[in-house]
Amino acid sequence: MEAEPRRHVFRERAYAMKKHDATRLHYDLRLEWNGVLLSWALPVGPSCYAGVYREAIEMEDHRLAYLLFEGVHETGPIMRWDCGTWEPHPESDDAAGSLSRGILRFTLRGEKLKGSWTLTRTNARTSTSKPIWMLCKDRDAFAESRPGKCILEEQPNSITKKTMVQIVQAWTSPRDKHERQTKLFDM
Repeated sequence: MEAEPRRHVFRERAYAMKKHDATRLHYDLRLEWNGVLLSWALPVGPSCYAGVYREAIEMEDHRLAYLLFEGVHETGPIMRWDCGTWEPHPESDDAAGSLSRGILRFTLRGEKLKGSWTLTRTNARTSTSKPIWMLCKDRDAFAESRPGKCILEEQPNSITKKTMVQIVQAWTSPRDKHERQTKLFDM
């Protein structure tokens, strides 16, 4: 009897896409890796159409405590727009190596975003010297095919079903405000 070929087993890691109303509204992609959240800011947000590239500005790594945060930060309100897990594709198993080479292919298993995606570093940098990447949905069963569909417009609210206004109202109400902040930053 012939043995089955060994398959590479990946541990799923946490993923989040935050909607952040800071100086201007944008989305933050967070991928758990080696005890931190790798982070990119998407000025326009993700597209579910295969082959549509969206700018993704590399940001500093964030603490894991920020993964589940939804509320008001000093930079503005933050919504948990999507979350789930991610795993690198086999050729990107070494995420650190893939990131240094400038291409990371991965699968998302979120409540809203699913399937295969690619982050590719460009030669461009922001005015503050942060690397600019491009996020692209790969062609797969989860790629959108209906013309005019925009997941950002069709599903604008948090995975907790709250609007940004409701998040701000809940966060700024006097009860439990200190407790929420303490729990977040004591992790």
